[in-house]
Amino acid sequence: MLGPLELQLFPSCFNCISWSADGEIAVAAGEYVQILTPKHTTEKEGGNGSGSQAATKNWNVTRIRTNVFTNGEWPIIHPQKRENFSIGPEQSISTVVSLAWSPPGLAKYRRCILAVLTSSLLLSFYDISPQGRWIRVAIVNDCLSSYFKSVDDEELRLRKSNIRSFTWCPPPKVPIAKQHATSYAVPPPESRWGMHLLSVTNDDNDVILLHARRSTDPTSTSLYSFEVLSLTSLHEHIENQNVQPDSIFSSDLRKRVKVSFMSPGPWIYQPTKESNGVCSAIGNVAITLGTQLKMVKHVITLISDNDQTCPPVKYKARCISEENTSSYGGLLNSYHLTGPLYWLYAEGSSEIGLAVASFAGMIVLRFARAAYQGEKVEKKGIQVKELPFYERTGSDIGTDSPRHWEQTSALTVALDEASQTPILHLGTVGGYTATMTLPGIQSNDRLPETPWKKQLDNVREQFDIARDLGGYTISRTWGLASYEGLVVAAFTLHPGDTVEYRTSAEERTTLVFSHANAELTEFDDLAFPYPLPDRSPETLRRQREAALGYILFVEDGDYSRLTLSQKMLYAAACCAIVDSQNDRILSQARKALEWLASSVDVDLSDEIAKCSVPGSTIDAKTAEQLEGSGQQIFEQCAICDAGLSWYSAAEAQCTAGHLFVRCGVTFLAIQEPGLSKFCSRCGTEYFSEDLVHDELEHTCRTLSDAFDTCIYCSGKFQA
Repeated sequence: MLGPLELQLFPSCFNCISWSADGEIAVAAGEYVQILTPKHTTEKEGGNGSGSQAATKNWNVTRIRTNVFTNGEWPIIHPQKRENFSIGPEQSISTVVSLAWSPPGLAKYRRCILAVLTSSLLLSFYDISPQGRWIRVAIVNDCLSSYFKSVDDEELRLRKSNIRSFTWCPPPKVPIAKQHATSYAVPPPESRWGMHLLSVTNDDNDVILLHARRSTDPTSTSLYSFEVLSLTSLHEHIENQNVQPDSIFSSDLRKRVKVSFMSPGPWIYQPTKESNGVCSAIGNVAITLGTQLKMVKHVITLISDNDQTCPPVKYKARCISEENTSSYGGLLNSYHLTGPLYWLYAEGSSEIGLAVASFAGMIVLRFARAAYQGEKVEKKGIQVKELPFYERTGSDIGTDSPRHWEQTSALTVALDEASQTPILHLGTVGGYTATMTLPGIQSNDRLPETPWKKQLDNVREQFDIARDLGGYTISRTWGLASYEGLVVAAFTLHPGDTVEYRTSAEERTTLVFSHANAELTEFDDLAFPYPLPDRSPETLRRQREAALGYILFVEDGDYSRLTLSQKMLYAAACCAIVDSQNDRILSQARKALEWLASSVDVDLSDEIAKCSVPGSTIDAKTAEQLEGSGQQIFEQCAICDAGLSWYSAAEAQCTAGHLFVRCGVTFLAIQEPGLSKFCSRCGTEYFSEDLVHDELEHTCRTLSDAFDTCIYCSGKFQA
């Protein structure tokens, strides 16, 4: 059960919480970030704890400090001039002002990377090291400094290198080609994970689209590289209706307006016009610039890169960006936009929604697909509706209902898995909560409460009783995040009729979890959507055959072009004999053994004969067979030099009784400590491509590129 969880911290920004696709939660807490990693069933301790104590047993809590930089990471910057309107970011203590997990696939082992923006206007990437410590692995500002190094004005160059806000775009994916439609082929990483795009704005109001990529070269000094795909300046479009245009005051205000929030919209794919392009897509990034809404349209084309020197990288992206003024025109000039914004969309929907926090309410825009793509449409193509916030007094909304004036501090969209409907959840710093769906906005002005509001009220009531506040307790929502149909809300509690004094030891933030759909009752089990993998023999055999087929059908079965280890090819053929029931795989295993027998000049007649008898075992080789050319394909015990028998796909044993675990994808025995990586879900052991330094290194690295998650449960690896 996911019950309320109390953390000893105080949020340092709006939207202070982010939930990754791997299930990890990050919370911004001043100079620190707290990361909550879900425990597996085998890790959870026993006991009958209650409340937040029991809820803590579902999570491993880690605190990392994010405001410590070396001189190389952050050079000394002297206080800036008055003309730059500097409020001192170069002198700040680097508290966290924004954070977000990347889409899966960017970090090592295809995990999510954590991006943290501090008040010093530095955007850093954090990843977990092999030792289990979270460390800074990249600073995005270095890419901007290199890109703008041709700017002569030092102060302008500094402003262009400072990052004011950022957001992760949905990764555009390369369509799976027809030649990859066979049962044992593996699509490239660009089709499985997509390309990771990061949109940032600097202190000069430039919207920059970056392509982030993890280095695949183990000798590279930089773990991550960034490529600037496009730059769009918003200078010429900043207006203020209350100020005389072209006045000195107006020009001065233009320099002060900064971007506060960003949100990426979906990609709409279309045929590409380039000869070497594989696909093209149009997307928009919505931006809150001062109190106005801006949208930047990106037209991205993924092309095949035949000149790429790094073999695993087969595609690159090109992008054309411009401000999408035709989408909304002057429809929002009369609104005062103050807070975050979020897109609402579902696959295949004819409409795309955008919710923007405004003063004491919410503005919802409904775009037709043509309008979203920047095409000129009639007024019906874009609909705008204002949803004011009213205090909940227990009666229907009327003209006498008091308005709720507090600022919107948290937004998220969760997908109701039953109806596949995106549901928007919002909260304010005054305790107001609401939820909405795009179809329900048109018919109702009354926003229903969120499903987690009852939990919030229960915690607030306990806080009120414990401190004898007589009902004068205020809850402030600081962040919302979603994960596979679940929503988490972060809030704090405060006395409402007295001056609050709080020491750091008394700082508390409570996390509550709920379903995305309010129709689900509170009595439904709220379990983490992390089911145990199916470990039945039939399921394991079926998953294992995917790797066996990939290995045995490598190079389309032409083993004369084989670049993988011959020892691994022999192990795959033996594994097929012992474990597989697939006639196609067994037939290919026979061909592989026949080729090995002729090319290596060893006697494999016993193995070839057993290809016709699935489920057979293979005896260990004698000392004479292990000598000479037999060493190229046969495995030997590292302890006693005896041969290893084949009776299982999961373990190996020599004639002297020494027992070893077999790698989950190469099927070779792991005989030395410190060479493995493990699946974080099912615990299956694999050779680590970074730790093997013999003839298997190239083979392990090739297979790890193809099978970058566990082949048995799709879990992510860990060192």
